[in-house]
Amino acid sequence: MKRVGVYAGSFDPFTIGHADIVSRALQLLDELYIVLGQNIAKQPFQSVEERMKFIEELYRDDSRIKVVAYDGIVANYAKEQGAVLVRGLRGIGDLDNEQTLAEVNRSHFGVETICLFAAPEHRIISSSLIRELAAFGEDYSEYIPLRD
Repeated sequence: MKRVGVYAGSFDPFTIGHADIVSRALQLLDELYIVLGQNIAKQPFQSVEERMKFIEELYRDDSRIKVVAYDGIVANYAKEQGAVLVRGLRGIGDLDNEQTLAEVNRSHFGVETICLFAAPEHRIISSSLIRELAAFGEDYSEYIPLRD
């Protein structure tokens, strides 16, 4: 039986921290859907199409990865795919919220969650940090994954 995961987020922009979670998730799973959503509470840095194109290009040689946009409840999407949810946690501060979401996703949708803690060197990296650096004209390229 194929082990499938759904890694969802706004990924606005997709960072080296996100790429690290993808890499580590693929050590546990056979296939991974990177699902882009829109955070309506935030002004977008990049359009969904731009983010999708970047991530698709980044992983174009890896058939285990599929990139999709989805507007609904991600747990429903994961259930449709027969997948577990993959979540990246930067620190213990994320744990309480993620635990609550995982319990709801399991009890209401029947979907399990796998949480992977960020590598220590990536804990400070966030899409919000990159958007702030960009807003002030600062170079943020060291936080964005590069295509080989």
